[in-house]
Amino acid sequence: MIGTIFKKAPHTPPHLFAPNALYMLTASTFRSEPFMQTTERKLNWIKTFLTSAEMYKWEVVAWVVLDNHYHAVLKAPDSADNLPKFVASYHRFTARNWNEEDHASGRKVWWNYWDTCIRSEHDYYNRLRYTFWNPVMHGLVTDPNDYPFSSYKVFLSKWKVKFNFTNMEEVKNVPEF
Repeated sequence: MIGTIFKKAPHTPPHLFAPNALYMLTASTFRSEPFMQTTERKLNWIKTFLTSAEMYKWEVVAWVVLDNHYHAVLKAPDSADNLPKFVASYHRFTARNWNEEDHASGRKVWWNYWDTCIRSEHDYYNRLRYTFWNPVMHGLVTDPNDYPFSSYKVFLSKWKVKFNFTNMEEVKNVPEF
């Protein structure tokens, strides 16, 4: 693929950066602390994430945010190698804001993130399902329609036909918190 970059670095997994490819992104707070436990923090994360995605030209397909982690499915821009800068921008911004609110200057908020280049249409739909059903898997709701901090309803409203995620297989290789 033209423009595809494969980067290896010590102490981190390798990253494949492919232009216009689909990715699943997962990140956790440090020590799985519930830094996003409040409605205000979740809304702050959502706004910051969507603003950063627009700035770095990543198309947001789907997202969900819980108390200590989030998942997102995104489409890369022509220069997908800006993914680390994109993630760092909203992680840095939210950490700074929340540390200021909590009078905890210098506290580590984010632990790490994982990105996976989606390999096929089958993989794409299974990762969408994983993202949207995450609040159900964590016992927060019984139906993803009932979870307010997700793009599930917006995603479904864009589909021309009724889409059913319930019959898809479980994705096993996503870090979970």
